[in-house]
Amino acid sequence: MIYFIGLLVGFLNGLFASGAGQILVFYLIFIKKFDTHLMRGVSVAVLSLASAISIFGYSSFIEFDIIKVLVIIIIAAITGYIGSKLMKKIPANILNLISGVLILGLTVYKIVVGGS
Repeated sequence: MIYFIGLLVGFLNGLFASGAGQILVFYLIFIKKFDTHLMRGVSVAVLSLASAISIFGYSSFIEFDIIKVLVIIIIAAITGYIGSKLMKKIPANILNLISGVLILGLTVYKIVVGGS
């Protein structure tokens, strides 16, 4: 089953470039019962690699401004580090609640506003 989830997560990440991490985290925490903090870190590691690979597929039909991409990577790396340090201080049930509220909010927003 874990291989199927990996296949699904990689496909969704390449297709939509978002949301795949929540599927992976949900599966690992709620279905496989792994530690919340550890699995959120695993999700980031898996999706970082999947995103890096997906960029080659996107680059075949989209032109990237490499300076903007590098600036965003640096900002994301710094804030990702800060976020991971803060995450360790938040209890697992609160992390899951925050994650659920964010996903619900984004879902409602997409339904109301529509499209991409």
